[in-house]
Amino acid sequence: METFKVKYSNKKDLNEVVFSGQLIINNIDKIKEDLKKHLKFNKSLNIITKDVENMDLTFVQLIISLIRSGEKGGIEVNTSINVPDDTRLLLMNAGFSGLITVTK
Repeated sequence: METFKVKYSNKKDLNEVVFSGQLIINNIDKIKEDLKKHLKFNKSLNIITKDVENMDLTFVQLIISLIRSGEKGGIEVNTSINVPDDTRLLLMNAGFSGLITVTK
């Protein structure tokens, strides 16, 4: 049983991918394979991360890789990472505040 979820939405002007669950090194290869099968860089991309049970640096690196791939192809990429306060502070202190959405 997978401990993470990746959902895709293909709209007229936008592709969207939503990540949730255990976004950790143990799952990163499976997540990458899923992305290779389903994600196309042919229009703007929204990356949403929510309902995170656990996240580590390998997932953050994957997000950065997706952003850079989009930039190389001239595709606009927007990110929204909604995580608990302790994870948010950790990511902000590590220099990843541009990826995070603060919700109250």
